[in-house]
Amino acid sequence: MSWVQDLRYAVRQWRRAPGYASTALITLALGIGANTAIFLLTYAILLKSLPVPHPEELVRYTFRKGESELGLSYPQYEALASHEQTEQGLFAWHDDEIALEDGGRTENVRTAMTTGSVFDVLQLQPALGRGFDRRAGERGMPFAPEILLGYDYWRVVFHGDPQVVGRSVHLGDQNVTIVGVLPVGFEGVEAGRALQVLAPLSLEPLLHPKNPMLNQAGSFWLTVMGRLKQGQTLRSAQANLDATRAQVSESADPSHRFLGGFFAGYEVGVDVGRGGRSRLRFEYTKPLLALEGLCALMMLLCALNVGLLVLSKVSRRVQEFAIRNALGATRGRLLSQVVTETLVLGVAGLAAGSLLGLELAKTLVSMISEPGAEPLLQVHVGLEVFGFAAGVSLLAACLAGIWPAWRASRTAPAVDLKQAGNSRATSKVGMWLIPAQVTLGVLLLNAALLLSGTLLNYLHEHSGFAADTVVMADLPSLGKNATTEEQRIRSQEFLRQVETMPGVESATATNLPLMDHAFSSSDYYSHRADEKLIASHDTWGLAVTTNYFATMGTRILEGRSFRREDLSGDHVCVLSAAAAKFFFPDGAAVGQMVSSGDGTEKASDREACRVIGVAEDARLSSMLSPAPKALYDQMEVIPAGVFIFPTVAVRAAKAELANDAIRRVSARVYPERRCRGHGCSATQ
Repeated sequence: MSWVQDLRYAVRQWRRAPGYASTALITLALGIGANTAIFLLTYAILLKSLPVPHPEELVRYTFRKGESELGLSYPQYEALASHEQTEQGLFAWHDDEIALEDGGRTENVRTAMTTGSVFDVLQLQPALGRGFDRRAGERGMPFAPEILLGYDYWRVVFHGDPQVVGRSVHLGDQNVTIVGVLPVGFEGVEAGRALQVLAPLSLEPLLHPKNPMLNQAGSFWLTVMGRLKQGQTLRSAQANLDATRAQVSESADPSHRFLGGFFAGYEVGVDVGRGGRSRLRFEYTKPLLALEGLCALMMLLCALNVGLLVLSKVSRRVQEFAIRNALGATRGRLLSQVVTETLVLGVAGLAAGSLLGLELAKTLVSMISEPGAEPLLQVHVGLEVFGFAAGVSLLAACLAGIWPAWRASRTAPAVDLKQAGNSRATSKVGMWLIPAQVTLGVLLLNAALLLSGTLLNYLHEHSGFAADTVVMADLPSLGKNATTEEQRIRSQEFLRQVETMPGVESATATNLPLMDHAFSSSDYYSHRADEKLIASHDTWGLAVTTNYFATMGTRILEGRSFRREDLSGDHVCVLSAAAAKFFFPDGAAVGQMVSSGDGTEKASDREACRVIGVAEDARLSSMLSPAPKALYDQMEVIPAGVFIFPTVAVRAAKAELANDAIRRVSARVYPERRCRGHGCSATQ
């Protein structure tokens, strides 16, 4: 057959010109690889649907103010569930990390807590066992302490044992029963968090008895989703929400303390829910779309470059094509020959570009993930991604071969047999192809300069930390039988020992992970000289140990940092510069008093601290978020009953020394702790 002959001839042609072939192949592979890498991330973050039946019917409720988005409170979920008319049902979902103990092995596992309605709404069929009762997770309803395991977690950790159903384990300090295994491929409703354990939401007050969020109107922590009834649309769901917004707000916060206070600017909305909820989607949509545009320009430039190479090769064969035409070869036959040669090159570019794109995507994922922790996304070349890469390759091959193929098919024996070179083809194509290359090259160069400038600005912008040799790690839980005082003593012993390790300069602990996109909102107030109350509902309250500022490299602008003797004296605190300016706009903050609460507490219930210093503002959440108002308290004086497992930070002469110190001391202080999962990881 003619196409088989064309294929063989094309392979021989490229083998005879390895320089042309390798240059064209590398050019195409770079363009296809860059486009594939960005599409892998775009698909995983923006386009991928939840692996459930009819994901296009899902909607997600949002709570937004401008570029900021929070979860919903449980009272908001209850109010929405009682007023919605367009959905078959709603479910509430929260991702957490909780210690699981089984047979003496304890590890922190990615746990999702949800209402039992999730199985009906998402139409989930467990791969093994059963799901929760539909009413599980609803406030005031009886529930059984049950959990389901994620499929991959069950297969790897429990070795796929079907007898796991019915086994009792400890989640936190609660005895729970494994009743099933989630279906294959279902990893939760939040991209980047592959769940390992699913528990009923009713467990939350038992797992966090000192600070339960289930009944708090000011705790915005839940992802709320629903499935549209037949015939309903996103627009009708939004119309129903608009009609019931006032009733929902009144039911969720009758006191108007939160929805009518600091969060008054936030508004409940409804959005497409096919992809679930993703912090990555919220943060990376615009950058990914911009990169997609740049990669498209790059692919076009690569196709033009390959087109010039193919044209140069074809132009050298003008006499060959003229002779073949004179001997009876049709123009279609000549056109087919050149197109086949270009397609062979495109297929080779597809293979090389796909492999390159996969590795580039993994590199990009590692860049946005925490060092030492599991990747935020699992990228692989599925049918969708392969189809995209194949389409890009085919388009590039067509763009690169269309002019050379047309040129080869337009040979005139009487004229072209006399042509000795490729001057005619080169002069014609150069009138538009070379200027197009220059234009695209200038566009890409300008875009690269802008992106490089933005990156340099972020690198040189002071974050409020000097953490180049600081390594952070999460301290593990001691298990169900340990008291909070035992947890505190063990963490203090960890800090004491790690500071004695070679190369370690200082160590500290905080109750919140830093630069981890965390969010904190606490009530504090101060009294001015005229007795006017200055209150804030969005101040970060951080509990830190004495060496915090020295370890993190956060400068003290006024007053001083914490000292050991402060532990036995009056309650003292340090304010960030933004907090000091807010609470004391008319004078110095050092020596003044700041109280926790909203100012309505009885005098006997007020917890006040004396400001001893003002620290520079620090970007506690991320480099993309502004530095918040912050109040730093000493973790050592926090009552044992409200102790929170801390994140530790270790400063050393080299990051490797800090990382080694953390691992060595962890093995001594937490010998019963098996190093698995996020809880044993250290990040720089």
